[in-house]
Amino acid sequence: MSAAQAPYVMGIDAGTEAIKAGLFDLQGNRIALGARNYRTYFPRPGWAEQDPLEWWDGLVGAVHDCLQRAAVRPEEVAGISADATTCTLVPMDERGKPLRRALLWMDVRANEQAGRIFATGDPALRYSLAGVNAEWMPPKMLWLKENEPDIYENTHCLLEYTDWLAYQLTGRLSLNINTVTQRWFYHEPDGGWPGHFFETVGLGEITGKFPRDILGVGEVVGALAPPAAAELGLRPGIPVAAGGGDAFIGLLGQGVVALGDMGVIMGSSNVLSALAAEEFHFAGIFGGFPNALIPGLNLVEAGQVSTGSILSWFKRNFGDAVAAEAQAQGKSIYQLLDEEAEQVPPGSQGLIVLDYFQGNRTPHTDSSARGAIWGLSLQSSRGHVFRALMEGIAYGTQDILLTFARHGFAVERIIASGGATNSPLFMQIYADVVGQTLFVTREPEASLLGSAVVAAAGAGLYPDLATAAQKMTAISHEYLPDAGRHQQYAYYVRQYQNTYRQLRDLMRDMSQKQSEK
Repeated sequence: MSAAQAPYVMGIDAGTEAIKAGLFDLQGNRIALGARNYRTYFPRPGWAEQDPLEWWDGLVGAVHDCLQRAAVRPEEVAGISADATTCTLVPMDERGKPLRRALLWMDVRANEQAGRIFATGDPALRYSLAGVNAEWMPPKMLWLKENEPDIYENTHCLLEYTDWLAYQLTGRLSLNINTVTQRWFYHEPDGGWPGHFFETVGLGEITGKFPRDILGVGEVVGALAPPAAAELGLRPGIPVAAGGGDAFIGLLGQGVVALGDMGVIMGSSNVLSALAAEEFHFAGIFGGFPNALIPGLNLVEAGQVSTGSILSWFKRNFGDAVAAEAQAQGKSIYQLLDEEAEQVPPGSQGLIVLDYFQGNRTPHTDSSARGAIWGLSLQSSRGHVFRALMEGIAYGTQDILLTFARHGFAVERIIASGGATNSPLFMQIYADVVGQTLFVTREPEASLLGSAVVAAAGAGLYPDLATAAQKMTAISHEYLPDAGRHQQYAYYVRQYQNTYRQLRDLMRDMSQKQSEK
């Protein structure tokens, strides 16, 4: 690697299944990537936990792998930033040690608390007018207080995963405005923390457990501390910039900094985000979140809880039969499943999948909802089911876009990135279902590149986030919709929407029954 390409910036992306470290140049070209997996624990249905100590071990390994593959000298790394899953709660003691495993974003044990919080009707609920999601932080905080009072009492500080990483890197306790605005009901125009809201829901003392410093995305948290630098193999003193939620930092890695663009991060879940000039709120979306990413603009969000994780579930449970065949052909299991699904016509001959395997984020905000597959017949093959899974996920995306459209929010361009973009079939299904061109980014790891964008701006290598994003991102592929298939899919989208309406009460009753065990 020639010194002429320096300086480099490091992005860290802490996802659901793995933590990644990527080194990029200032044109957004990825130099090297390191990744380490970690375990998710599922003690009960709807519960999901991770061990922060495993996060750190994973980060150390990922950074070492990245630096070894890049053959870059430590002094050539000019900036660092990290993003992570949001709504991942880390209670810490006075020594800065985790008191228990973290409650992961997909943990929905606080469903009952979320219902009580929503029932208050407090003005702070402007961000979630269709309901409070059990994933979000106040329900999880309230669950912790009510169910693990000793841990709650001994909690000196509550952090998100993102801010826990910043603390490990710098030794400074802080929160970032991106996640606290989206997930903690912080509202900067009204002065910040909604004290009346916390009092009303039974968390009046909670702000005493929050770090005082709330930093903007790209603001420097501090210098890389010597102990962390020694473990990671980097030089101490590198500026560490405040990051945010993985999908929202991913917007910067997609180059979404203009009004009318919507970014879709396609991972274990789908997050759809856009920027708006004015703050607005309506049922069926989350937001708008003022100043949560770029100062002066409002972040608008929607999402699907289970997308890539559903395909992973299918592969894990039903893909073994093609594993040997895939290996013999030098293909992945997903490639073979795609080939089978491609032989099935649009609509999967009447199969409808509801993608709510871990609840619905938007437009219903229903943590009790669960997945469903109906329309099965004896002709239904593995290819039928796999295609129907992809179509059901795409129907969920279209349901969200239609919700935006009903409220006058125009989406002019959809930019996609993430693991799902490796499947041309899946991307074409998306384009046909939504009836819009799908633009795919050059760098599939948008969140990782987004953190590198933040690192570059934080280190002063670009004047601001928008400039860094524009300089470091590019589009590589376009998928054009087929008008005939789009018209066909409109019928199945309506059936998808009707499925939730018909099953909603049954699913809520079953969810309540399972929570009693």
